[in-house]
Amino acid sequence: MTSPPSGSPVPRRSLTRRLLATLVAGALALGVSLPASASATTTPSPSPSASTSPAVLSAAPAANGVLRPGDTLSVVVTVTAGSAAGPALPLGLAIGSAGLADDAALERWLSGDATGVTLQQVGTGTVDATASGAQSTTTLSVPATDPALANRAPGVYPVLVSGAGLSAPSVVVVPSEAAPQTPVAVIVPVTAGPLTRGLLSANELAELTAVDGALSAQLDSVDGTSATLAVDPAIPAAIRVLGSAAPPTAVAWLQRLLALPNDRFALQFGDADIAAQLRAGLTAPLAPTSLQNYMSAADFAQPAPAVSAVSTPDPSASATPGQPAYPSLATLLDIGTATPNVFWPATSSAGADTVAGLGTLGTADDPAHVLVASTSVTGGSRQAAANVGGVSTPVYDAEVSRALADAAGQNDTTRRGASLAAAQGYLAFARIAAGAQPVLAVVDRGTDRSRISLRATLGLLGTAPGFSSTTLGDVAAQPASEVSLATPVVDDARVGEVRDLLSDEQVIDRFASILDRPELLTGRERAEVLQVLSVSWTGDAARQAVADHRASTQTTLDSVGILSSDFRLVSSSAPLRPWVRNDLPWPVTVVLAVRTNDARLRVQERTTVEAQASANTRMEVPVEARIANGEVNVDLQLLSPTGVVIGSPQAVDVEVRAEWENIGLVVIIALIVGFLTLGVVRTVARRRKTRSDEASDPDPDADTPTDGIGLKDQHADGRADADPDDVDTPIDTETPQESRP
Repeated sequence: MTSPPSGSPVPRRSLTRRLLATLVAGALALGVSLPASASATTTPSPSPSASTSPAVLSAAPAANGVLRPGDTLSVVVTVTAGSAAGPALPLGLAIGSAGLADDAALERWLSGDATGVTLQQVGTGTVDATASGAQSTTTLSVPATDPALANRAPGVYPVLVSGAGLSAPSVVVVPSEAAPQTPVAVIVPVTAGPLTRGLLSANELAELTAVDGALSAQLDSVDGTSATLAVDPAIPAAIRVLGSAAPPTAVAWLQRLLALPNDRFALQFGDADIAAQLRAGLTAPLAPTSLQNYMSAADFAQPAPAVSAVSTPDPSASATPGQPAYPSLATLLDIGTATPNVFWPATSSAGADTVAGLGTLGTADDPAHVLVASTSVTGGSRQAAANVGGVSTPVYDAEVSRALADAAGQNDTTRRGASLAAAQGYLAFARIAAGAQPVLAVVDRGTDRSRISLRATLGLLGTAPGFSSTTLGDVAAQPASEVSLATPVVDDARVGEVRDLLSDEQVIDRFASILDRPELLTGRERAEVLQVLSVSWTGDAARQAVADHRASTQTTLDSVGILSSDFRLVSSSAPLRPWVRNDLPWPVTVVLAVRTNDARLRVQERTTVEAQASANTRMEVPVEARIANGEVNVDLQLLSPTGVVIGSPQAVDVEVRAEWENIGLVVIIALIVGFLTLGVVRTVARRRKTRSDEASDPDPDADTPTDGIGLKDQHADGRADADPDDVDTPIDTETPQESRP
């Protein structure tokens, strides 16, 4: 807090604040007086106690546990309070009178077993009181002149800090400076943790390769060391498939990786479990087949910095001008100059059968090297250069590696120092066991490593007394001794999961025949299978990852199907019109097979359709109805062009009404035509009859006057014919009459 400057007006509290202050003061006064009166009348019921956690004591000798003659013994002690605050604690520091016998004794001591260990107290101190959940740290020191430290022979000595029922065992190493330097090589994985997708996304890459990202921390830790890098090729591939859209930090990270001078080798894509794959029946570990699905044409219209700036493009890859130039699969997976045919199965998972299977993948020029842990070797031999059945099997020290992994995963300074001191002790015993041979160690896979912890862990190996840095290649080049491997513990459930994934992949391969470019789907499936098989997936999380992927595979298989409903067919030329549903992001070519066993309906058995991507496409199936009616069952099934069944079959009912109105119209027309024909026939017959009658009359004009009126029968009035003699002669009208005077 700061005081107001001199002469400034005194701030006045508002009325609201003054009122609140008055109320709070009254409440406090009431609260102070309530317990006394309440306790006299009632006994409150106890409330449930919260879960408690104990305090933890940690001790880390200075200088990573190295105590040279003439050095002061300093031990950093930290008390981490539990759920309750802790008072100030008196502490005592003791050191063993004699060194530990071997690494087994060291392991027992660090686990809390003090059997056979004699200690003498050499120092005391006090750690301050600690608030709940907080830490208090102090340093206990013993001067070099203390008789307890004088004239100690080289060895690994137990150290114990204790107080108030708490204890923290550790060790210090008095090195042997006169012995020859022992080469030590360390392998550091460069991985991104377990995934279920085939590749990291652009956002994930941007986060991991940022200044404070996990992948940046890994390169910061190995930069300037002689560590051999075990690189997951899925990381460079994830950057390169983005082309010009790759995050700038990811491009810079990849450039930096390839520029490092460290020896390296490639892990399996996604760091997949090698031993489980071979036990599932494969003759060689799976490898990616295509990553074309992850590339966009727009990102490769121009040279992509994520490809051209950090690797040499495949000279055989050429593109038509104006067309995208995609990198080859080998270019995408490139990790720089690397030692080929190096395999690193999960710790303790490799047996003689695994080594033999991987050994066949090597060549005379590039033999296979299979990394195994010393705990897998019969008799626990820790000699780094070894063979199993003639196959090179560099053996890494399991105890040293475990301590290094513990230190790399510790973000607490004191606990990390304790792990480094333990690693120093295991290194000392490894040096004794190796003799003139090198020592090989690994910082095993992990996702909880900070930049500081991993850097400190690798720094231990670079400064360990009596050791000089070397590489895996130098270790593999040493004369090797033949060893045998113990039978590994096989996770049968994991092997079964691999078989299930392989079976699903075969189904996807057949299903992908509906695509013009099947590798878009099969390549994605292979990449995801390898990621799901990563050795970083363990326990229930591994089971869930496999289950989720299998469910996703089934969704893919169900992404293409038929949408249909029952039909009413009232016309012989009206087609069936079902929909083809396509949820895939690519167009597909499918064949609709239609089958019916009812004679009332004739259908086209095969109809090919091009279904659009992420859409429903209408198709028409020619149908012919016959002279009958009723319901007809029709079976619909999609097939790929190669005959693979796609989706589930559909059965629809077709109601046939075989055009009765057309039939009636035909009948009416037929009747009309019949009547017209009959009329024409009768007319023709009458005319013929008339003509026949006319032909039988000799003088048709005698009976028929010119005016068309027939002659009257002379007997019609009952009168007889007149006598010719009685008929007056008619007057000739043409004779001229005499004129009278």
